[in-house]
Amino acid sequence: MRRLALLGVSSVALFLVSLAPSAANAAFTQCPAIGIDTSCQFLFNVTDSETTIEQDTSQPPYEAADDALIGIVNNSSKPVSSIPISAEIELFGFEADGICDVSPPAPGCEVTPFDTSGAANPNAGEKCPPATFGCAFKEPAGEPAGITYPPGVEAIGQGEKHNPVSGYEGPRSWFTGISPLGSFPTGRGVVNFDPPLAPGESTYFSLESPPVAGFGSSSALTTTLTGGGQTGASISVLQGAPVTDSATLGGANAAAATGTVSFAVYSDPTCTLLVTAAGSAKLSSATAGPSSPETLAPGKYYWQAHYVGNSENQPATSACGSEVLTVLSPTTTTTVQTGGGLSAASITVPVGTPVGDKASIAGALAASSSGTVSYALFKDSKCTLAAAPVSAAAESKGVAAPSAPVKPAAGTYYWRASYSGDALDAPSVSACGSEVLKVAKKINLGLGALSKKCTSKRRFIAHPRAPRGVKLLKVEVQINGKRKAVGNLHKGATTINLRGLPKGAFKVAMIATSASGQIYEDVRTFHTCVPKKHHKKKH
Repeated sequence: MRRLALLGVSSVALFLVSLAPSAANAAFTQCPAIGIDTSCQFLFNVTDSETTIEQDTSQPPYEAADDALIGIVNNSSKPVSSIPISAEIELFGFEADGICDVSPPAPGCEVTPFDTSGAANPNAGEKCPPATFGCAFKEPAGEPAGITYPPGVEAIGQGEKHNPVSGYEGPRSWFTGISPLGSFPTGRGVVNFDPPLAPGESTYFSLESPPVAGFGSSSALTTTLTGGGQTGASISVLQGAPVTDSATLGGANAAAATGTVSFAVYSDPTCTLLVTAAGSAKLSSATAGPSSPETLAPGKYYWQAHYVGNSENQPATSACGSEVLTVLSPTTTTTVQTGGGLSAASITVPVGTPVGDKASIAGALAASSSGTVSYALFKDSKCTLAAAPVSAAAESKGVAAPSAPVKPAAGTYYWRASYSGDALDAPSVSACGSEVLKVAKKINLGLGALSKKCTSKRRFIAHPRAPRGVKLLKVEVQINGKRKAVGNLHKGATTINLRGLPKGAFKVAMIATSASGQIYEDVRTFHTCVPKKHHKKKH
């Protein structure tokens, strides 16, 4: 044991328990009371798929400085004859003491057959009194001859086969393969058992130091989110999209690592406010996952993964804030254009008329939304050929300011508005083709002269006059911007029907389309009135 100040005991293990240090209440019963320990400080649990490590934090180093009492239990279906152990510390840097050199010592300790020089001990085989130098367990029958220790590892004597005895061996174990791990010359070794541990059996031994960071080599855990068709460290998804997490373990022994990675979701970047646990997954080929799929409310979330570690790999936790999920509330963007006194999804105006667009944002959280809306005018119904520069306007509480007015040349155009989204609201785009602007050449089609004459209930035939060399095919009639009739010209004529209108002034537009797609418009104002009622004279 190193005569140093008490080392800190690792708080990272499969299970953290805090029990009163009494034999009756010890967390692990696989070890007897040795020194100041009432049971095992660490327990290696061997299963068919992995070896996990548990810790009883109530058990300090058994000689109060740094030596660790280790238990092992075989919960697998096969005998266990050896187990590799490593840590980034001098785990096997034995210093000529051990579990028979404390008070009380391990039960069954006896004087070694030979001292460190190979000379026979006169009291070989006798029961050791407490703190007697040169005491250890009897060499297991299956231990082979020819075992050696590397420099820096001190023995307390030699066994019957003149193998070095460290004093840290348990009642049925010995150490081989003591070698470096990283910068630690004695950080790695193998504990062998004879007879092998049958399923359900347990035994114990000790090691020089409890690893502060955990058993095995250093590990690092990185994670990747997947959801809504995206994969990455930081993604944004629409509300309702399930999201999963996956982890990759890095480190010297990561490729062969076993164990479990657990996933969790937090609402703060320090990962202290848990939103939900997201399940766990077994490591295989250094990867684990996916986690359980999580569907979250709008907001920003921070995912974190934790690897429990095993005998060859230290525990690891991904950095909080390295993985950010933004869940956005879906929105829809709709628009209405205004120009020439008309306001509708589809309007026709004469050339030179300023026309603007205005967007509205709908969604569960739109009443508190913010952001910007970009407006653009296109020449094609797929919104790929720009016709006017894009203008932007602020959006607040679901309503955007109007676009800048445009005065395009004669033709057919299509508006599209794009909402930027904000911290909780998803971006959205109005449907291309949902808003059509027709800009017509203003000519006299023969609709009629402006007149204040009452035309109530009037229905008349109009013969649109085409410019020279132009053949008109279709005609549309609008009254105050609302379509009343549309279709092909019949014998070069169409009907203007003012019947049923209340008294007032109505703007009537006749819009004609030529064979080549040119649009022409003639607009007149007609006045309507309610006919006087005729009363029969009484005779």
